[in-house]
Amino acid sequence: MNGKEIYQVWMNAWNKDISILHDITDENCTVHQAKTEGKDSDSTKGVKALMDVVESAKYYFENVQMSLVVQPIAEGDYVSARWNFKGSYNGNMEGARAEKGKHVSFDGTDIFRIKNGKIKDYWVSSDVIDFMNQLEAF
Repeated sequence: MNGKEIYQVWMNAWNKDISILHDITDENCTVHQAKTEGKDSDSTKGVKALMDVVESAKYYFENVQMSLVVQPIAEGDYVSARWNFKGSYNGNMEGARAEKGKHVSFDGTDIFRIKNGKIKDYWVSSDVIDFMNQLEAF
């Protein structure tokens, strides 16, 4: 699979079946993202690291739908895309004052480094301020 095809599988993991991440993830994949629990990016590797990204986001929402804002752009070992996240808040976030059921939508950008047809590194940048404002967490 090329980078654009791998990115489509990533979107399908969010929208349909998370288990397909096993097919596209390097066993030493690193997720380069700040962790709220204080762990560093090297604390969890491989498919578990990518599944944690999806599962931790879905912990706070129902009816999650990921869609592309900018189609994947691939160059060399890298693929990047801009996405939109939509979901209904389920009331699970401590400190958030938004009502359960509130519809939330925010955007972000992913960058993957692909090695031997698998995701080796993942960087994500999302509009956390917009997200937290919608949940009335500030």
